[in-house]
Amino acid sequence: MYKLYKYILYKIEGKRVEGSTVGQQPKRVEIRDSRRIEEELKVLYNSIQEAIEVAGKDGTIQYVNPYFSRLTGISPYERIGKNIFELSPEGALARVLRTHEPIYAHRSTMEECDIEIIANAYPIVIEGNIEAALVVFQQLTETSRLGEEIEAAKQMIQALTTRVDQMASSSYTFDDVLGSHPDFAFIRNKARRSAETHSPIMIMGESGSGKELFAHAIHSGSTRSHKPFLKVDCANIPESLLEVELLGYEKKSQDRASERKLGKLECASGGTLFLDEIGLLNDYLQDKLLHILLEKKFQPVDGTQVIELDIRIITATNRDLRTMVENGQFSPDLYHLLGGIEIQIPPLRMHKEDALTYAQSFIYKANRKLGKHVIGITTQAEQLLLDYHWPGNIRELRNVIEMAMDSVEGDMLNIKDFASLVEIVNKTEEIHYREPMALDELEKRMIRLALDRYGNSVEGKKRAAGVLNISLATLYNKLKTLEDNV
Repeated sequence: MYKLYKYILYKIEGKRVEGSTVGQQPKRVEIRDSRRIEEELKVLYNSIQEAIEVAGKDGTIQYVNPYFSRLTGISPYERIGKNIFELSPEGALARVLRTHEPIYAHRSTMEECDIEIIANAYPIVIEGNIEAALVVFQQLTETSRLGEEIEAAKQMIQALTTRVDQMASSSYTFDDVLGSHPDFAFIRNKARRSAETHSPIMIMGESGSGKELFAHAIHSGSTRSHKPFLKVDCANIPESLLEVELLGYEKKSQDRASERKLGKLECASGGTLFLDEIGLLNDYLQDKLLHILLEKKFQPVDGTQVIELDIRIITATNRDLRTMVENGQFSPDLYHLLGGIEIQIPPLRMHKEDALTYAQSFIYKANRKLGKHVIGITTQAEQLLLDYHWPGNIRELRNVIEMAMDSVEGDMLNIKDFASLVEIVNKTEEIHYREPMALDELEKRMIRLALDRYGNSVEGKKRAAGVLNISLATLYNKLKTLEDNV
């Protein structure tokens, strides 16, 4: 069909160019060329097994080919001379005359003969002015419908595949939340009771203290445990993509079915959505999320479908959101909505006695992963773990145990297996780490200690961030804070 349109333009333009050559062409030659073009187009129109209709720029129908009459049952005498704007104002031909733009795969019903058609229509433009328009169409047969249904099914399968890929269940229960220290046990019991409610929960604590573990356990202990548990890491997803990550998007197209990416809000339907580092949401997304949670419905980005919301929200942060609210950095309404129940997880240094329990659990898991048979830790090594202040909390302890398990030769972990930790402890002793000090000062000293060891190059900072159990971006932010306070 598109080739037909190009051929018509070629003939029209060819006639115009021939008539503009130097010297005046004899009139009889011009008439002869016009007749030749007319005959060629007539043969072409009449031989095509698709319906063709041509209308002038005012909408007056100038031509229909024989197949048009066979398909519709309308003869040329009944059609030619009538106005397309009156007969089919929303059809492809009328739309092209109004917009001057081609239209592809336009579906409509011809009311005069009550048949469904699928049409392509094109403007005929000469020297920058639209002179007419042409439509080529076929009846929408069962084969065409089947093709469209297949395309729609492909889109549905793609959307479902995306949803299945994003589906996840919680990986941990409260049986995995280890620790016997009274303060920690109190928090665990509070979280266990909170799981049985329908309230949103905000988990607060330092990086590496176990916030995500608690979120998994809360979902497992809730009535939504058989539904999805999905996580959105607000710290590691660029702001420009975070809205799509949450809401999904719908991409419209004229000539094909719409494409959809399902967002986490939709994929977590009936279950739990865990928003990690909620304090990093920008003002726009804070307002957006507040509106969605209040209305309990939302629309995908660029979409029109309204999706009902049925999820539980668990959030986590290592920031002081109360102070951020007071400073105008976080929405007070969103804070109060998300903080239905607040759970403050203590840092590992506040319940060091549990470090040995965690260490034994990490040894057991590493044995299975590495095929080793370590049964425990020597007394001297245990004392090292108890004396250390663990700025990276449980996550740092896990990393230390895993590194020690890589090098261990016997069935017990000893001091030499914790060589990297011994170095840090020895240097920390030089600054009297056993003496009480402000936490921010301790953090500054540990950052400087890590950079002294690994250097200020990009690679050195990456290694320092790894030892400190923080992201490289977080390290840069903390370094900037240190510089500003100098």
